[in-house]
Amino acid sequence: MKLLPIALRCGLLLTALCAATLLPASPPVGLWKGELKVPGSGLAIEVSLDCSEEGVWSGTIDIPAQGLRGYVLAKVEVGEVEIGFAMEGVPGTPRFKGLYEAETQRISGDFIQGGQQLKFELNFAGAEAGPDSVSGKGIPGVGVVGEWLGELKAGPMILRLALHVRAEEGGGLAGEMDSLDQGANGLPLNSVSFEAGAFAYRIDRVGGSFEGALSEDGSQLVGHWVQGGQELPLVFRRLAEPAALRRPQEPRGPFPYEEREVRFRNEVDGLNFAGTFARPAGEGPFPTVLFVSGSGPQDRDESLMGHKPFAVIADALARRGVASLRYDDRGVGGSEGDLMDSETASFANDAIAAIRFLETLGEVDVDALGLIGHSEGGLVGPMVAAREPQLDFLVLLAPPGEPLDRLLLRQSRAGLRLKGVEEELVQRLERDSQGDMELIKNRALSREELVAALRKRSEEVRAGYGEGVLESLGFTDAVIENSLQVVSTKWFRSLMNIDPRVYLDRLTLPTLALFGEKDVQVAAEVNAAVVRESFECTGNADALVLIRPGLNHLFQNCDTGSVEEYGRIEETFDVETLELLGDWILERES
Repeated sequence: MKLLPIALRCGLLLTALCAATLLPASPPVGLWKGELKVPGSGLAIEVSLDCSEEGVWSGTIDIPAQGLRGYVLAKVEVGEVEIGFAMEGVPGTPRFKGLYEAETQRISGDFIQGGQQLKFELNFAGAEAGPDSVSGKGIPGVGVVGEWLGELKAGPMILRLALHVRAEEGGGLAGEMDSLDQGANGLPLNSVSFEAGAFAYRIDRVGGSFEGALSEDGSQLVGHWVQGGQELPLVFRRLAEPAALRRPQEPRGPFPYEEREVRFRNEVDGLNFAGTFARPAGEGPFPTVLFVSGSGPQDRDESLMGHKPFAVIADALARRGVASLRYDDRGVGGSEGDLMDSETASFANDAIAAIRFLETLGEVDVDALGLIGHSEGGLVGPMVAAREPQLDFLVLLAPPGEPLDRLLLRQSRAGLRLKGVEEELVQRLERDSQGDMELIKNRALSREELVAALRKRSEEVRAGYGEGVLESLGFTDAVIENSLQVVSTKWFRSLMNIDPRVYLDRLTLPTLALFGEKDVQVAAEVNAAVVRESFECTGNADALVLIRPGLNHLFQNCDTGSVEEYGRIEETFDVETLELLGDWILERES
C-alpha cells in the first residue's frame, strides 16, 4: 500500500521528546498526553508515570511518530511544583524541565537537546496504558504459560507481538505468536524451551527466534529477537487475557449481500488471479467497481497492520447496491506471478483482464463500470483508463501526481521532519538519497551492477557521518541489505521512472481524486495541485479533487499522519469519506 522507501532512507531518529512527573501533594499516577512544539507542527507524546512506596518516581514515554514505545525515563524528579526527567541513551541526551499546574492538571516547560530548546506540554489523561500498549506493567506470575505482549522495533516500524504459551499434556510447551500489526496470526512456535528461568523458541515459518529470561516477579520476558541477520531487543509483558487488535469496521457476517470466490486469467502475461466478487442483494445488473491496490505485494483486502481497507469499502458499497471485485496481487494468495519482477505497467494488464472477466458476469452493469485505485493503484487506474474504453469512471485514493522519484524523496523528507530530525541533517540525507536515486533510475545498469554500485556508494556515504549517527536512525547493515534487494527489483526501478502526468493528462472520463490532509506518503497539497492542473488541461468537466481534513494515507483520522500510527488507530477508513465515495459513484450511475 505505501510507497516503499529508497535505499539510503534513514529510519527514525529519537529526537526531541520528553515528559515529566508532577503534583506537589498526592501526585497522580497514570497516563499523560501532550505534544512537543516542533517547528510548524506538534509531536504527539504519551507519558506513563509511577511512584513507589518509598517515593521513588519512574516512568516511560511513547512517541508514536518516532516508533518509540515504553522508553524508560531517567532522573525523574518531582519537587513542590517543579518536575524534570532525562532520556539517557538518546543522542544529545534530551531532558525536560517544567512546572506542574494543579488546577488544570497540566505540565508545561522546556525541552532541551543538543543546544535546541523547544516548548512542551502534557495533560493528565487519568488512566493507565491500555491493554494493547506495551508501556503498561506486566502481571506477576509463575512460569511462562499464559498470554504475553511484546513490541519489536524493526526499522521504521513498531510491531506488536502477541505470544500464547501453553503446556502440553505429555509435558513440554507449545504455542503460537501473532504479529498483530501485520495481520500474521497463529505462527506456530518451534523448539520451545524453559529451563532455569531461560525461555526460548523458534518460528521456522519466518526464520526467526527469541531468547530471553523470566523476570524475578514473572511479569516480563526480557530478551532479543533474531531474524535475517538482525538481533533486536524484545520484552514481553504478561497479560491477564489475550491481546487483540480492535478493528470495529472490519466486516463480519452474516452479510446482506453475497460474496463468492472467483478466478480470472491475464492472457497477455499468462497468469491466473484469484479474488472476491461482492454481489448486492436484489436484481442486477449493478454498478460495479474494480479495486487496484497500492505498492508492494497486497492481498485482495489490501491488508496492512491489521486493517482491511478494501474489504471495508467493498462492504459499504455492497450495502448501497454497488458490486465489486477485489483480487490478490501477483504472487499473493491465490494469484500467480511475481510482483517484484514485474513493471508497474504490467499491473494495468492485470486490471484489464479483471475488466474482461467482469464483462462476462450478468450481474454487472457494463455501462456503470469503474475502478478504485489506492496509492500506486491510483497510478495504475489512469494507465488502465488510457487503454480501456469499457471503463466508465475512476476513484483515485491518494494518487501520485508528481514523478515518483521526486515523490519518494519528499516522503522521506517529510517523515524525518515529523520525527524531529534537525533540518541540516534532513537536507544532507536528501542529497545522499538523490545520488542513490540516479543510480536506481539508470536502466542501463543490470541488477547486479546496480546493487554493487549502491553498496559501494553506501559505504562511502556512511563513512562521512559521525559514529553512531546513522545507526541511531535505524540505518543498520541488515536494513541496508534489505533495501538494496528491494530497490534493485524490476518493479521498483520501473516505478521510479514514471511521471504520472503522462497518464493524468489523458484522462477525460469522470474521476474523483481524494487526498488525506495529513498524508506523509503522498503529500496532499502538492499532488492534488498536479491532478487538478491535469484535469484543467484536458477540460474534464466531471472531475473532482478533494483534500479530506485530518486524514492520513489510509484515510484514517489521525494525529500526525506518520506510518507508525496506522496500526494503532482502530478506525480503518473515515466514515464520511466512505459515504462521499459511495454517493459519487451512485451519482455517476444516474
